Amino acid sequence: MTDAKQEMAEILKVGIKTEIEGQNFYSRMAQQIKHPETKKKVQQMAADEVIHERRLRELYEKVVGGDPSDLPKEGMDIFKKSFGDSDMTEADKFKFLDLAMEAELDAARRYKKGEQATDDAAVAKVFAELVAEEDGHYNMLLAEKESLRGNIDWFSYGDQAMMEE
Repeated sequence: MTDAKQEMAEILKVGIKTEIEGQNFYSRMAQQIKHPETKKKVQQMAADEVIHERRLRELYEKVVGGDPSDLPKEGMDIFKKSFGDSDMTEADKFKFLDLAMEAELDAARRYKKGEQATDDAAVAKVFAELVAEEDGHYNMLLAEKESLRGNIDWFSYGDQAMMEE
């Protein structure tokens, strides 16, 4: 395998593993969130991670060939910092948002690297779309964090911020 193809294989495998970890992270967090609108948003983020995983697997098959059966033990390392099975406290709401924002930024950076590493316009386009989706997740999380701090109410519904009960 060429160095470029090997680099692409590693970007894709780490991305796939991270999307799987993201699915688990957002699913666990959704179970702990009481506010219905917030729960829906976080469940949607978990569903988006499933779609991202599928798209990365399709790219792997197209670019590298075969099935990425030897995924790394861990993705981008961000989800190890999550809460486990414990309930979120008030302070944990900000920790959750910070972790999720960090994960979305890390994913966007990795996908940007993939976009820049390929000469295939179709592959670059998929990576660019993933970057845009991760950026959208980041911006949604940032807006919620600012809402919780009382800085804006753009992402709030009614009298409560999305993460409030």
